[in-house]
Amino acid sequence: MGADPNDATLAAYQASADRYIERSAALPPEGRSYLDRLADLVGHGHVLELGSGPGWDAAYLEQRGVRVTRSDATPAFVDRLREAGHGVRLLDVRCDDFGGPYGAVLANAVLLHLSRDQMRDALHRARRAVSVGGLLAVTLKEGDGEQWSAVKLDRPRHFTYWREPALRHVLDDTGWQVTYLAHVDGRADRWLHVIACAI
Repeated sequence: MGADPNDATLAAYQASADRYIERSAALPPEGRSYLDRLADLVGHGHVLELGSGPGWDAAYLEQRGVRVTRSDATPAFVDRLREAGHGVRLLDVRCDDFGGPYGAVLANAVLLHLSRDQMRDALHRARRAVSVGGLLAVTLKEGDGEQWSAVKLDRPRHFTYWREPALRHVLDDTGWQVTYLAHVDGRADRWLHVIACAI
């Protein structure tokens, strides 16, 4: 069995955390709209954010009155968030227990690094982390297959692309009912923005 591509992806984030922050939009308009939709549904509930990175999404949700538990698998991001005064868990979405129960699990541009089998497993663990009626908010790159890309970090990161039918199928199989799905044009890629309810 070969090495997990996510090991190289995490190494890229660890080595280039500052570059990622410099080259990323803090919160583009389509991102704000998506988080507003989630905040409207969650109210003052408790959200576990997977892959907090610089922490922009969590900060925005907190401005909306949402309670957020930050987490990331990259120690460099965890260190920066702690230095800024935030509580944050070092959490690897591939294998760690998510805890809970939460009102929602948010994975914005995070699960797109996982293989399809890893994605299925992570969705199962997310389902266990919320009560019936709890929410999952996930964004993925739309497309076919997998690829490596050095865009933005100048270091290779691995991406898995999804189409709507396959995504709906795996969500249904792991205990989620899609309540919102949008095809969104990003700066370089087309995205799937999804909110699903635990059943």
